[in-house]
Amino acid sequence: MRSREPVRADGPARAFDPVRQEWQDTEEERRIAGLHERDAARQRTALHGALAVLAACSLAFGVWALGWKDEPGPVAYRGEWGPSREEGGGGGSTASPSPTGALPADYEEVTDLQGYRLAVPRGWEREQISPDEGHDVVNYRSPDGARRLQVYQVGEATPYDSLREYLKVSSVRKAEGYEQISFGRLERDGLPAARLEHLTDRIPGEREIGIWHVIDQRFEAFDGRLYAVAAYGAEADGRADEEELLTTALTWFCPPFQECPTPGT
Repeated sequence: MRSREPVRADGPARAFDPVRQEWQDTEEERRIAGLHERDAARQRTALHGALAVLAACSLAFGVWALGWKDEPGPVAYRGEWGPSREEGGGGGSTASPSPTGALPADYEEVTDLQGYRLAVPRGWEREQISPDEGHDVVNYRSPDGARRLQVYQVGEATPYDSLREYLKVSSVRKAEGYEQISFGRLERDGLPAARLEHLTDRIPGEREIGIWHVIDQRFEAFDGRLYAVAAYGAEADGRADEEELLTTALTWFCPPFQECPTPGT
C-alpha cells in the first residue's frame, strides 16, 4: 500500500485525513490549535484572578463580621432634666429634682420581665396588664396598695403629645376631685420629655385612699422609643415620696434589652 505523504503544490503542506476523507492543511490546523491553547490559557488566568478576588472579599467580610459581633451595645449617658415650660394648669414647677445616682437604702435595682431596668422600693409586688391594644403596662405596688410605680411604652409622636392624648381620653380628668398641678415640657440629654402632675380623688381599679397625688413623666429614651413612668401616692402624707419614687425610677431606668451604665459611676 502506498503511504500518503504530504504534497507541496504551491501552497502549505497537506495530508489526507482518512476519517474526514479529505485533504487537510496541517500548518493551518497547527495555527488554529495554537490559538485555542492561547485562549484556554487566558481563560484559566482570568478564572484564577476572579477566584482570588472572591477569596479576599470573603476574608474581609469575615473579619468585619467578627469585629461587629464583638462591638459593645449602645450605652446611655444620663444628664439632668432641663428647665420646664408650664402649659396651663395650677402653679408649681414641672422640673424633677436632679438625680444624684445614689440608690436609696430601701430601694433595689430590678430588671423587669419586659426588659426594663429601674429601681423600686424593696418588697413591692409586680403586676402586668396586657391591654387589647397598645403595649403591656407594668405596675409595682406597695404591700398596702397606697403607692404605685407604673412603666410602659407609648406610641404617640412626642412625649407631650402622649400626655395631651391621655388628658383627652382619661376618665381621671373627668373626676370631680381632679386638679392639675402642672403640665409642661422637659428635656434631658437633648431628648424631649413632658411631665404632668395632678391630684384626683378617684382612680379606676385602685383603692380609696382619699386624694391621690400623681406624677406622670413621658420621655424619649436613647433607643428612640417613648416611655412613661408614673408615681402614685396619697396626697395626705405630702408629695416628697412620689417625687423620690419617680426620680429614682427615672435615674435607674434603662430601655428594654439595652446596656446602660450604673448611675453615679
